[in-house]
Amino acid sequence: MNIEKIDESSLGEKGDILVSSLRVKVENNSIRYGRRYCTDEEATWRLFFFHDIGEHSNRYENVFIELLESFRALGAPAFEIVTFDFKGHGKSSGTRGHIDSVDDLCLDSLIFLNEEGKKELPTVIMGLGLGAIVSLKIYHHYFSKLQSDLSGLILINPALKLHWKIPSLFEGVARGGSLLMSKLRLPFHLAGELFAGDTLIAEEFDSDPLVNHSISLGSLFELQHNASLMRTSAYYLDIPVFMGISEKGKLYSSRIAELFAKGIVNCKVESFTQADHDLFHHFDCENLFNSVYNWLEDNKFFQKA
Repeated sequence: MNIEKIDESSLGEKGDILVSSLRVKVENNSIRYGRRYCTDEEATWRLFFFHDIGEHSNRYENVFIELLESFRALGAPAFEIVTFDFKGHGKSSGTRGHIDSVDDLCLDSLIFLNEEGKKELPTVIMGLGLGAIVSLKIYHHYFSKLQSDLSGLILINPALKLHWKIPSLFEGVARGGSLLMSKLRLPFHLAGELFAGDTLIAEEFDSDPLVNHSISLGSLFELQHNASLMRTSAYYLDIPVFMGISEKGKLYSSRIAELFAKGIVNCKVESFTQADHDLFHHFDCENLFNSVYNWLEDNKFFQKA
């Protein structure tokens, strides 16, 4: 894969948080768009965030700023948050709402993870939904290509099993992996109410022009196939894992996520009984941050930073 060096430009300050834009050119002049959030202190570790299906990373700008401020107040060493839009999502190139292959998303992620001058920093990956599947697959299948010091995974409502209904006819075709029909749009609306119970947040999701409210048949197949693949790989995880589960989540099965967690040797599970799928825009978000911070401390991560 031909990769151009990361092009970074400042987007200014949000309070005392510095925000910059990242652009990476891959083969066929395809662009991956991302952002970096940090303070004016030199970062000693990195947190990567991978978003869920249909959405994009900029939905979480206020969340990233709050996370940086929260961790700083708790005494964490200076760090940066890096995120990007998956292919076909947000401002990145690609067919909107379509995933050719989860492997493509993993390889794109490696570009950012292996950034020159940054890959030596201790790194934690946080993935939501589809982002959690990408996180797991990077560790299981692309570890040999990973040059950064990956020290932990944070899986939030992992997309291990769909909790939402797709017409059985389309689901059957998806399992067949038909390339001819892979970009066929499903008669399914990725609505804000599936992400959040809060009416305002759901309306913002529905009116966001960068959100893909429909997904392709190929995307469904890739999600189902890789979810099944990852469910059978839990026993090989030998890295600290934090799993946050929203009991009211409507997108993916919380019960399957809990069963999956039991097969991981070093896994901290935190259940948020009143939270919806998008835990980051929920009132329990502060509790999530505190739980993640305590988990990092318990695993002596900050001693490496």
